[in-house]
Amino acid sequence: SKNIIIDFYKPILSGFDLNKLNESDTAKLLKAGERVASIDNIKKITPWIFKKALAPSIAAKHENKKLSFDLVKKWCLENKKNSKCQYLLFEGAGGIMVPIERKKTFIDLFKALKIPVILVSGSYLGTVSHTLSALETLAKHNIKIINIIFNEGKKLDENYQDNYKLLKSSIISNIKIRPLAYRADKNNTQIKVIADDIIKYFNRMA
Repeated sequence: SKNIIIDFYKPILSGFDLNKLNESDTAKLLKAGERVASIDNIKKITPWIFKKALAPSIAAKHENKKLSFDLVKKWCLENKKNSKCQYLLFEGAGGIMVPIERKKTFIDLFKALKIPVILVSGSYLGTVSHTLSALETLAKHNIKIINIIFNEGKKLDENYQDNYKLLKSSIISNIKIRPLAYRADKNNTQIKVIADDIIKYFNRMA
């Protein structure tokens, strides 16, 4: 997986603080892609940026801006069409049912882009319920799922293994659930497994 070439985009970002630019999700994406996390580069892959950490449609209203689903969809489709990379990643903002405009959510965006989903879940009270609900919604809309990443987060979590085992035993389908631990010594190996899932998925589709 060392030779993977990837383009990545996060069309919408809420809670952006210019004074804490490097802490933003878009900056982290750029760093992971070995690009400079400058404000110009952030705006290239995230054109809809809002200051308040609220649902995008509400955050836009606070700045007297309009968030148009059609414009977001058009921008994503153009980037998808023009990309020369082997793989293309679009990161959402919040959950899969976060509204973008009126009744249009990220589910509608995924459907318009005709892309499969990597579902990231965290270890917290309610995570199993939230994840199962997300899976049911994705299945209802015929959106394919590559895998589920069960992320421990930024610190060691004493409940992580219990939540991981409960989630694994609660899913009826054969969707792969991949742990992503806080510990760096485990992290690199787990990332390789996740990357292999993605490569195998698209190789089967080819």
